[in-house]
Amino acid sequence: MDKYDRMLLNALLENGRATYAQLARKVNLSAPAVAERVAKLEACGVITGYQAKIDMAKVGLPIQCVIELRLSHHGSQKTYDELIKIPQLTECHRVTGDPCVIMQAAVGSMPELEDLINRIAQFGFSKTSIVLSSAIEKRVPLGHLEGNGKNGG
Repeated sequence: MDKYDRMLLNALLENGRATYAQLARKVNLSAPAVAERVAKLEACGVITGYQAKIDMAKVGLPIQCVIELRLSHHGSQKTYDELIKIPQLTECHRVTGDPCVIMQAAVGSMPELEDLINRIAQFGFSKTSIVLSSAIEKRVPLGHLEGNGKNGG
């Protein structure tokens, strides 16, 4: 992984449908070089798939939030199995620190958010923060491997 690979990954996160020519212009490489790099990133499992970005507000889910959950019963797979069944949850991460789980959710109204919070409360203590805006979307840190002598960086 070098800086060009990371720049390509960021460009693909921004627009997974970009052509090799568009990617090439963005990262200052030739289209064949970009095609070769993308193929290698796919083959070695760095790129695991492509997905659409969805504007949640335009599909009727204008309220997005982050929910921290401190579980009553730590490490219970049953709890995670139940969380998976909650359709409003868009992401769910088991984490270190005070909350055991950090989730993201999207709902259509404040009453729906209240119902979601009540449903999650059965698993432990939760804290909900409503997302006002996002300063950073998904990205690959560009300086991550530069200059450390590992992974060809």
